Amino acid sequence: MAGLRQIAALKLINTIRQHELDAIGAQLSGLRAQQTSLTEQSAALTQRAIAEQTGSTLETQAYLPAYLSSVDRQQRGLAAEGDALSGQIDTLEDALFAQFRALKTTQTVLSKAQTEAKADADRAEQAALDDASRALFALQRR
Repeated sequence: MAGLRQIAALKLINTIRQHELDAIGAQLSGLRAQQTSLTEQSAALTQRAIAEQTGSTLETQAYLPAYLSSVDRQQRGLAAEGDALSGQIDTLEDALFAQFRALKTTQTVLSKAQTEAKADADRAEQAALDDASRALFALQRR
């Protein structure tokens, strides 16, 4: 019966690891969405700067360098946020891969334990059938 307790424990561990894997995946998905948003914001800033540059008049050209400098600061801020997110994403990806390996290891051990338990049950059944056959044979010989 220890085999059944071991299988139950392995199933529980497997379920917990799967939930942890799903949680890490959800966090990773959220960070990637934030990273995509930053990329889109950066592209929008670039497009606005290009539009302002091409649409500037003689009166507004005096203010254009200050505006472009402001856009550059915003771009650098977005890039810094993106770099921070990239670091978090790398860390979470490592955690995701480690959790995946742990999950697969648990699944392999669980599968092996289930196979061994089935083989033990089959052997016990065969032994019981053999005993019954011997008893029947002994009764018939009397």
